[in-house]
Amino acid sequence: MPEPTAPEILSFDEADARLGGALSAELEASYEEVLFFDGDLTLHGDFLDAISTLRVADQESDDEDDDEEEGDAELIVVAGNLTVSGRIALYEDLPGLFVAGRTEAETLEAGDAEVYIHDGSFTYLVYGEYNHGSLRTGVVSTPWVIESDHAMDVSAPGAVWVDIFGDAGHADFDRDDIADVFVPEVVGAEDGELLVDEFLERLRAGLPVLLPGARTAGQAVRDLLAQALADRAEHLDLTGRKLQEFPAAVLQMPWLRTLILDGNLIGELPEALGSLTELEVLSACGCGLKALPESISDLSRLRVLRVARNYPGDEGALALPASVGKLAALEELDISGLSGRTGAPGRPGGHLPERTRFVLPDSFGSLAALRRLAADGTNVVFPESAHGMTSVEEVSMSASGTGGTFPEAVTAFPNLRRLDLSHNTFGTIPASLLRLTRLEGLNLDGSLGMVNEPLPDLGSLPALRVLGFSGHSGHAPVRGYQCLTELLGMELPGLEELRIDRWHRDGKRDRLQLTPADLAGLGNFRGLRALDLSFNRLTDLPPEFGTLGGLVVIDLRYNQFPGEVRDRIAAAHPAAQIDFDS
Repeated sequence: MPEPTAPEILSFDEADARLGGALSAELEASYEEVLFFDGDLTLHGDFLDAISTLRVADQESDDEDDDEEEGDAELIVVAGNLTVSGRIALYEDLPGLFVAGRTEAETLEAGDAEVYIHDGSFTYLVYGEYNHGSLRTGVVSTPWVIESDHAMDVSAPGAVWVDIFGDAGHADFDRDDIADVFVPEVVGAEDGELLVDEFLERLRAGLPVLLPGARTAGQAVRDLLAQALADRAEHLDLTGRKLQEFPAAVLQMPWLRTLILDGNLIGELPEALGSLTELEVLSACGCGLKALPESISDLSRLRVLRVARNYPGDEGALALPASVGKLAALEELDISGLSGRTGAPGRPGGHLPERTRFVLPDSFGSLAALRRLAADGTNVVFPESAHGMTSVEEVSMSASGTGGTFPEAVTAFPNLRRLDLSHNTFGTIPASLLRLTRLEGLNLDGSLGMVNEPLPDLGSLPALRVLGFSGHSGHAPVRGYQCLTELLGMELPGLEELRIDRWHRDGKRDRLQLTPADLAGLGNFRGLRALDLSFNRLTDLPPEFGTLGGLVVIDLRYNQFPGEVRDRIAAAHPAAQIDFDS
């Protein structure tokens, strides 16, 4: 093995200048002293031990430094290639490491140190320990990458990736898999953690670390796809299979009717997806999608399209192409979670933030078969073409973050039967809601705290059977009981299920206690079969409660009824299922 080049001691700025600004471009920490190797460096043994030996030998041979001992370097820089016969293991915060050329070693391990290398090859593994450093590489060759919630930016094609802290989404094995797939010698007996030192020793000894039959996520998916091809399977569920790209083998299955890709960070759907012309259900939720292919319009049999939770942060949300409007058979569309937070509050005094607007394409109104729209957590902007869509029967816009504005566009669906607008902070419930004469279920839970105008008379909704009228739910304050008083004064003969829970509020400045008097009028709802009065801290109920003889289910949890009141309630409703437990 050739003798290593003697290092120089430089300031960070000097070393940075020698590398044309590469250090300051890639490293974040501030370093004063740099141990600089100008050219290739070859070391025998483990990296830090070899560096220490090299520096001692260099000092002993330098007569000028006999009376002056050099301090420990904060950053080691190799301007050429680095070859180490042992491990590169940098767990302390110093020294950091920068390699401008190619790096080869048994392992690359990082903890608190900042490590940056370009391409490389590591015989056994790359490991990022649970600590505060960072590890960034170019393209490296290694059989194993092990991550423990470390700041890692590692490209290792073909490596088996293990996330021993949680679930990184892209890992072949995560914390829950460890005890089931690895041999006992490398698994902690008490905590089930992967023992990295024991893992490395078995690799060095040529011993297996995986149990017989254990399969990586990639291998399992390939097996599943091969079987699906052989069986001409019509339904394919790849949920949470840790895919990092769309599985090309799927395009060889033109007979597919169902394709579920949820929870795989594949990033995009191919334009060739349009060749799956028999597809009826396509679900790609939480896949990191930024767009849908224009060829989506070729899926003429598609009935269900789910693209929820595709919001890749600063890059914005997935957008629907105009070609979606050509899906003549589409009955269900799920665009939930496609809005980010703007940072602005929903309303003064409210706690729900306003969300970014999600604009539906003008072609949305052409979806003549659409029955259900799910848009929870999405601030939807409907086009004019949506007005009067007769097929729509169900809309869900819970926690949509509209900034306090009621989405009146939904009142233009004349055949709407179920509407969920829970967990918003509306200032007004508009009279246009009464256009929905076929509405059977209305959920306003947690959306009434900031309403400051009289409610429209819900008795004008003749089909209404189910009403969610909860107070606050931790997201919005309760301004008062006016909405509740107005509701209990309405005539709702068809109402069968009612939730008026969570109307208790207890704060330093606003102490409200629900009393039996606040429930006056409840006895008018003679058709009730299910009633939720939980989380109200009630001490009693009004006498008229005993006249609701049709009740089958009564939720009275988290109230403060004395024993005699409980007995009286139970005696008045002997056939009902009553839950007093809190």
